[in-house]
Parts: sequence; structure tokens; C-alpha cells
Amino acid sequence: MTTVTTDTDVLVVGAGPTGLTLACDLRRRGIACTTVDRDTTPHIRSRGKGLQPRSLEVFDDLGIAGAALAAGRTHHHVRLYSGGRLALDLDLPARPPQPGVPYPNLVVLPQWRTEQVLRDRLAALGGTVELGRELVGLHQDADGVTATVVDSGTGATEEIRAAFVVGCDGGSSRVRALTGIAMHGEGHEEHFVLGDVRIEGLPADGSSFAWFDDDGYLAADPLDGSGTWQVQASVRPDAAGNLETASLELFQHLFAGRGFGHVRLHDATWLSDFSPRVGIVDRYRAGRVLLAGDAAHVHSPAGGQGMNTGIQDAYNLGWKLDAVLRGRAGHALLDTYQEERIPVARAVLTSSDLGHSAFFSPHPAMTFLRNRVLVPVLRLAVVRNRLLDGVAELGVGYRDSSLAGEAATGGHTGDGEAAGVVDAVRFRHGPRAGDRAPDAEVCSGNGAPTRLFHLFRGTHSSLLLFGGSAATDAGYRRMAATARRVRAALGDDVRAWIVVPGDRKPQHLDDVDVVLDPDRDAHHRYAAAAEALYLVRPDGYIAFRSRPATAGPVLDHLGSVFRLHAPA
Repeated sequence: MTTVTTDTDVLVVGAGPTGLTLACDLRRRGIACTTVDRDTTPHIRSRGKGLQPRSLEVFDDLGIAGAALAAGRTHHHVRLYSGGRLALDLDLPARPPQPGVPYPNLVVLPQWRTEQVLRDRLAALGGTVELGRELVGLHQDADGVTATVVDSGTGATEEIRAAFVVGCDGGSSRVRALTGIAMHGEGHEEHFVLGDVRIEGLPADGSSFAWFDDDGYLAADPLDGSGTWQVQASVRPDAAGNLETASLELFQHLFAGRGFGHVRLHDATWLSDFSPRVGIVDRYRAGRVLLAGDAAHVHSPAGGQGMNTGIQDAYNLGWKLDAVLRGRAGHALLDTYQEERIPVARAVLTSSDLGHSAFFSPHPAMTFLRNRVLVPVLRLAVVRNRLLDGVAELGVGYRDSSLAGEAATGGHTGDGEAAGVVDAVRFRHGPRAGDRAPDAEVCSGNGAPTRLFHLFRGTHSSLLLFGGSAATDAGYRRMAATARRVRAALGDDVRAWIVVPGDRKPQHLDDVDVVLDPDRDAHHRYAAAAEALYLVRPDGYIAFRSRPATAGPVLDHLGSVFRLHAPA
């Protein structure tokens, strides 16, 4: 067998949503990235079929939110049957963009379509997915990792030498096994069958159907306008302990048992059986090998969190790999990936496990609670909105991270600026270091409407210097000096804007970018009643905040994270 050797910065193993998101992020940063997948062709399975609002914000930064929205569905109509009767008939129209939240809706689209959107973006960035390439060996040393890959078509082996390897290869991760990282968890007793099938006889109006009764759970969700649906059902063992496997005949029988015998199912493109399990690794990193997505954590699909959590794993990791590879930070920065993402995965595992028990457990007590309490309260809009907000992942943050810093050195700056007690209280209750940085409607320096998320888009960190309601010329000069010093420290890795509360650009700021905030929307979202500074990470989380907007505290914080350039 022929053996060849190639070099790359990062080898991504697995081309699902997690691996593709990471590959796109690395490619746009100019990082040499090789992506391999053992499948010989892209799959056509629906699997994880929903993008949550936070994932859409990630896609916005990658330039593909529009493509995902165009391919998916945001208007949801749910018909839920309980105990043999229609218990809920809910029409859930798409919500318009909310203040600070440009993408407030769950987008339903099959996972294969999400992957296609990501593959198209990767191709536009000059990247490819090498299909039919299976990882069979890993060896790492102080300088890098040597991965052995076999081509399934020719049997030829290749050694890929990479600075880092990231396993995004799913719950049965080969990377995890070869690295010796343990996954701990347990399985559920419930068993499920899944399938992508064509259905005739159900309304073609975008409605989803779900049945909860003594015979178990059955659901059908439309995937597109062509009549293809994802069907899910729970199955129970017979007296001998045997389980039926997924088939068109089984699904047809289950629909008939719910009084929908007129429905005809045919042309299955995917059938699957699974028993949910809950598991998480004991570490996300072993030297130069890291794990992301299902390779690091698996759980029940209840709540639609799995694929989205993996996408955000990749988004958290990409900018850190970039900083380390370019020598802007030490390898210790990669430890913050595990530090920040393991608590998120544990929280997702806990919440999805509770949701699984609430909706799928066959226990009589849970069945009674589901039919008599949970289903009826879903009629209340406040309950539905709370559930949707809970899985949107907009509240995910890293306040306890070692990368999160804050400083409030007092209200007086010595140049006429002063923050009062009320201003300090407002700032204290504003978005904190580690929180997701909110969006806001603003204007460019020439008055053209824009958004903060548009300014954040790209591979840079963003420095926001808020003038506050009592801004003075002296204060603007000092904020401009702060912007220059931070730019001198980080170079092109940061962009700085002075956010002016009003619709006129102050004088003497020709060498500093200015954002106008005529409606004070940005000042309100960032609790900047008085002068304040916010540094936003490349992944859209607040790295540091302080008041007033002086350079010393933020440079001290940056110095603890990055290797700073010498000041100009």
C-alpha cells in the first residue's frame, strides 16, 4: 500500500455540522485545515433538524445565516394529541427580530441541508471535505500529531502531520478512542425508531404532529414542501424482550393505531433505531488532540440541543486555535476551551435528560403528569416562550471563565467626566464579562444604518468605547487614545469603535472609527449610561468590561491572555 505524507495546521476528523463549522472558521482565518470523513458520500439523513437562535448568530458571522433561513422553516404549527384526542392545536408564527436578538426563531431544516450550507461556504473559502478517508492511527509528540488515514476506495494509507487534531467524529469517535479519553454516562431504557419518509394524507401546510398516549410516543415533522417527513416513535419490547426495528410497515401500523389509517407512508430514504444515552468525556483535550460535538458529549435529542451545542463548541475553539498557531497566545489558551464548554455540556445533558423524562418516560406517574399538567400548560404563551428561550442558547455564557475580566476604577476621570451612583448600579446589572454580547441598531459615522453584529462579523475582537450621556471633548480624546493603544497592542486582531450617543460625529476623531447611537439602543443594551468600555471576543462573548474607558485595565487583561505587540 502506498503511503504519502502531507502537512497541515489542523486536521479535522468528521464532516458533520461541528467539523464543518470549525473548518469554515479556520479557513476564513487563513489557517491550513484538512477535513476528512470516513463516509464516501454526503449523507441525506435529517437527524438533528433544528438550528437554534444562537447557532444562527454563529452562521451570521460565517456569512451563511441567510442561506440557512432560506432553506428552513420558522413558522411552526403543532398538533398534539394526548390520550386519543387533540389536546393542542398551536399556530406559532415566526417572531420578528427582537431588540438585541436578530434571529429569535428556531429554524427547522434537515441536518443534511445544514451540512450542505456549510460545505458550500467551506468551498467558497477554498476548503474541501476529503470523503472516504478513515482515521486508523494517532501519534503525538511535542511538535505535532501524526494521523494515519486509510482511503476506503484504494486502500492507500496517508500520514497527515498536523499541529493539532480535532475529533468531530460523533458519539462513537475514533479520535476519542485512539487518544484514550474516557466518556462516562448511562443509557435510557426507552427505545426509538426514526425515519425520513414520504407521507400522503397529512396536511401539506407545514404542520407537525405528535401523539402521547399509553402506546407511547409518535411524531411526524415536515422537512420541506415535497412531502418528506421525519417520523419518530418510541417502541417497547414484547413479552420475550424483543424490539421491532424501524420500517415503513411499523410506522404505517403506528399511524393506524392513532386513528390515521388513511395516511400512506412510502419511499423511506433513512431508517434508524436508537436508545438515547447520556455521556460526557472527562476532558476535552489531550495535548494536541481535542474533541468537539458528539465526540465529547451525547444526550437525548429532547430540546434540540445536540447539533447546536457542537456548532458552538467549534465556534469557541476556532479563534483559540488561530491565536495559538500564530503565536499570539500560549497553549494554555486551549485549556479555556474545556474550562468554558464542559459546564455548558453538563447543563445541556441535565436539561435534555429532564425533558426526555417529562415527555418520553412510560412510567405511570410521568404519563399522568404529562397528560394532565405539561400538555395543558403549553396552551399558555408565557410557558411556550419560556421553553423556547430556554433552548435558544442565547443565555449560554462564560462568566466564570479565566478569560472574563472586569474593572470599575471609579467614576471620575479627571477631565470633567463623572459617573453617579445610579450609573454604577446600571452598569453592575448590565451584560457582564463572559456574557453573550447583545446586538443593537446603530449608524456608521456617516449616518448609514447598521448593527453591532455587522461590526463584529469577522475574525477580529471588537472594542466598544461608549461615550455615555455626559460625553465631553476631553473624554472623546481619551477614548481615542485608548483605542490607539489597544490597536497598537493587538494590531489587526482588534477593531475599535467609539460609540457616540447621538447622531453627530464629534470633531477630532478622524483616525478612530465612530458609531452613532441616535436612539441610545446600544448604550441601553450595554448599560452604558456613563462612559464604559467593552471588549468583545471573536466568538461574540464579552471578554472584558470596565468604566471609565481607560486603556490600563484592558491592556492588563489582554496581557494575561495574549502576547502583546510592543506599543507603537
